[in-house]
Amino acid sequence: MLAAAVVMTGCGTTTGHTAHTPTATRTPTSQPTRSQPVHGLDGTWRPINSDSPITSLTISGTTATTTGRLACPGTLARIATAAPVLTLHCTSPDPDRTQGTITLRPDGTALVINWDGPKWGGALDSLRRA
Repeated sequence: MLAAAVVMTGCGTTTGHTAHTPTATRTPTSQPTRSQPVHGLDGTWRPINSDSPITSLTISGTTATTTGRLACPGTLARIATAAPVLTLHCTSPDPDRTQGTITLRPDGTALVINWDGPKWGGALDSLRRA
């Protein structure tokens, strides 16, 4: 048993090299990639861009609510993907902000909503966690 401990710790090496002890193979943990789901959308978000008609966005599961000039209930779809879709159900819809794709910053502190629009692109709203 003592001999096994000496071999595993690399004792007796005089060449200055550190012995490498094999470790168990670890499978990668939740490193976000394009194919893995985005987590951490739940909470309240406030806009970074001052021209946004949204004062706050609150997300809980698949439901969302906005306040401000554009105060509406909404739903989230494809939340188990890297590109969840937010759809607002406003009584007075904003033609520039009806449906958009959410991109969450890897550290979870900010998100961007890329609203559907013309071919060149729609409106963008950048929000930080409140």
